[in-house]
Amino acid sequence: MASGTIILFPTEMEAAPLRRLRPDARIAICGVGMAACAAAVAALLPQLDCGQRLILAGIAGAYGERAAVGEAVEVVCERTAELPGRFVGEYRPTGVATGLRGVASNTVHGHGCEAGEASIENMEGAAFFAVCRAAGVCCAEIRAVSNRVGDDFSLWRIDEALAALTAALADTI
Repeated sequence: MASGTIILFPTEMEAAPLRRLRPDARIAICGVGMAACAAAVAALLPQLDCGQRLILAGIAGAYGERAAVGEAVEVVCERTAELPGRFVGEYRPTGVATGLRGVASNTVHGHGCEAGEASIENMEGAAFFAVCRAAGVCCAEIRAVSNRVGDDFSLWRIDEALAALTAALADTI
C-alpha cells in the first residue's frame, strides 16, 4: 500500500470489501453527508503526518447515461449544487491522480438537483475537498456508480458498485 494513504468511506458497508481484501489499508468512516464528512476530516487533521494523503471513496448515483452503473470514476470537480447560483462552490482534488476516468459531481443533501455539467452525485465530496484544501492535505475522491439518480432503492446495484470501487482502490493504493 502507498505509504500514508488513508481512505475515508461514508459507511462501513462501503468500507467492508476493502477491509477484507486489504486488511493493511488505513480506513476511516466519515459518516454520511457534508457535515459529518467535514467533521471527520477535521478530526483526522491533527493525526496526519507530512505527506499523508486522503482518499474519499463510496458509491454514487449517475445522471442519466453519463456514467455506467458499476463504473468506478475519479471525481475531478465537486459542486455544492443545491445552493443558490451565486453561492455554488466548486472544489477539486489536490494532487492525487488515480488513472480512472475523471468526472464532475454534485454534492447534494437529497435528490432532484439539476445535473448541470455533473455526471454523478454524492453527499460528501464538496465538504471533503473544501476541508482538505483549507488544510493543505493531498486528496482524491473515487466513486462507483450504484444507481441512476432518482431510481428506487430496490433498483440500486450496490454489490456491483462496491466490487468496482474495491478493485479501483486496490489499484490506486
